[in-house]
Amino acid sequence: MPCVLPVLSLKALSLAQGGGDPRKARAHALWYTAGVLASFAAVGGIALALRQAGLALGWGFQLQQPGVIAALALVMVAIGLSLSGVVSFGASLAGAGQSLTEKSGPAGDFFTGVLAVVVASPCTAPFMGTALAFAFTASPVVAIAVFLALGLGLALPFLLIGFVPALAARLPKPGAWMETFKHLLAFPMYLTAVWLLWVLAKQRGADAIGLALVGTVGLGLGLWLWEKARWKGVLAKAIAVAVILAALWPAVLVQRMPVPEKAAAAEAGVVAYSADSLEQLRRDGRIVFVNMTADWCVSCKANERTVLGRPAFREALERTGAVYMKGDWTDVDPAITAFLESHQAVGVPLYVVYPRDGGEPEVLPTLLTQSIVDEALAKAAD
Repeated sequence: MPCVLPVLSLKALSLAQGGGDPRKARAHALWYTAGVLASFAAVGGIALALRQAGLALGWGFQLQQPGVIAALALVMVAIGLSLSGVVSFGASLAGAGQSLTEKSGPAGDFFTGVLAVVVASPCTAPFMGTALAFAFTASPVVAIAVFLALGLGLALPFLLIGFVPALAARLPKPGAWMETFKHLLAFPMYLTAVWLLWVLAKQRGADAIGLALVGTVGLGLGLWLWEKARWKGVLAKAIAVAVILAALWPAVLVQRMPVPEKAAAAEAGVVAYSADSLEQLRRDGRIVFVNMTADWCVSCKANERTVLGRPAFREALERTGAVYMKGDWTDVDPAITAFLESHQAVGVPLYVVYPRDGGEPEVLPTLLTQSIVDEALAKAAD
């Protein structure tokens, strides 16, 4: 999925750096896998614990927190600056520097695995829906085992490269080309930061973006000072670290910002989701197409671009007399989480079509086509 591609590009560089050395390939794969497994267990465990405490949370809940979004954007910028050659401080974090010591290499691989899970987990929900739904209803021990198995699946491609000599032998040899390749990989990092800031704007508005950009400039200053202080005394390094830490404060402020008022009628012909409105429409004998989405959900946006935002979808709604209802899960919303749980879904996207006669609703696949939508609406109209 697009969410994870920038992070995986860092692993591609790490593996290429090994130049086909079996020992290095295995080490990269094992430490990356350890990071993925630890993160899946941690994110899953936190979600389970908070749900057990009565909080309505689903998979990908970390991206509902604006502070997490702002902090991740700063991390992406730091990695991008490192890959661009502006500073070498962040290289050890990404596992992509050419001068890593043996000690920092495993830490870099482990961190890359952590980053892959934190950024990419919302994108994985559509393909892991059944397993995640089972995990959220199973005992804690079984649930964590499911999360670890899902993490193993995410890490499996790199495990294969690390432990199958025929695949590892196809990796290119290190050379001058790697410096250019490293510089190119900085741009997916910057684009990921832009995407995260766009999500932040949807969550908290322009003021939050201003704070995040101040933090970004502060981070750049701190990393620049760190690079300048590399061969200087402890005081210079302490000042650089203080500036870097201060650059994280805007993320804390963003987390504390109130949710802005939503526009009352953002989209023509779209009914905002509420349980009462849905119930009333069903009593009135209306067909209802429910779309549960979020701005940080790449699969949701892809479906809206290719199917739900096209004239053919509108024509199908008019032809069957269906009502289009949308729920926005970009921020924490217990009502939407309850709706997801009622349909054994742990994340978005979720598409449900309610028939005219008040019968059982039909849950559509997470990846839509116009033919799937047409068939479901026609069936609901019968």
